[in-house]
Amino acid sequence: MKEFWNADRTIYPAVFRLLIGLLLLFDLSFLYSSAPVWLNPEFNALLPEDNLSVFVASYYQYFFLIYGVLLLCFMLGLFKNLTAFLVWLFYMLFFHLGYQFMTWGDTILKFSLLYFVFADSFRFLSVSRTKGKLPLICVLAIWSVIMHLFMVYLNNAFFKLGHIHWQQGVAVYYSFAQYPDFENSWLYPLISDGFFSRFIAYFIMLQQLLFVPFVLWKKTRYFMLILALLIHLLMMIAFELWKFELIVILHYGFLLNDKDLRRLLPFKYFQSN
Repeated sequence: MKEFWNADRTIYPAVFRLLIGLLLLFDLSFLYSSAPVWLNPEFNALLPEDNLSVFVASYYQYFFLIYGVLLLCFMLGLFKNLTAFLVWLFYMLFFHLGYQFMTWGDTILKFSLLYFVFADSFRFLSVSRTKGKLPLICVLAIWSVIMHLFMVYLNNAFFKLGHIHWQQGVAVYYSFAQYPDFENSWLYPLISDGFFSRFIAYFIMLQQLLFVPFVLWKKTRYFMLILALLIHLLMMIAFELWKFELIVILHYGFLLNDKDLRRLLPFKYFQSN
């Protein structure tokens, strides 16, 4: 456990900055294509009516353009933490405007982006790289992202343990049954089987309960991360919730240290700081 907290993490914050920037930029293109509808109060009765929301909805093209430019600067590492802060502000603005469309992954990300404002993600993959010892606030920022991810898993595990449908082992079936094409999918014969559905339900609860200790223990870390990755990839295919699943998957990289990543990313660029 001591090894987990003492290890350096200077590589993945840069990788995360690039990948999450790409994801948000891709998502921004979808938001823009539907903006004439969801930012129009005639079509969206849930659109917030405060002055800021009305102003942004009236001139949304400019806000989309500014946000897109900020994301590009964020990915390049331009203006460093200032850009990270502005990206978080714009993310929160769009979160406020379209809260009814946001996923649980968006809720996780809004906190992670806030912590990331204080992180040093510019040691790699940045037009202006930083060097030297990491300030304590930068270390605490990455620890905050990690602890937040741990709390998400523990909270979900304890919620499932106390929920009647998970206790009965039928929550997995109900989760899949809400989608209209479920009965025609290849998963239907498996999930509709009572024994298999209960097995999956209890397996997921066990996986979420063991996620934190297994990640902290070096010998089981890769096993748990690969297992969690496979679960989320299956959910991405079954539920088509690509954004939520990718946000969670991208957070797993923070659980690996520089030594781990240098083995996984054997490029000369990452071999020295």
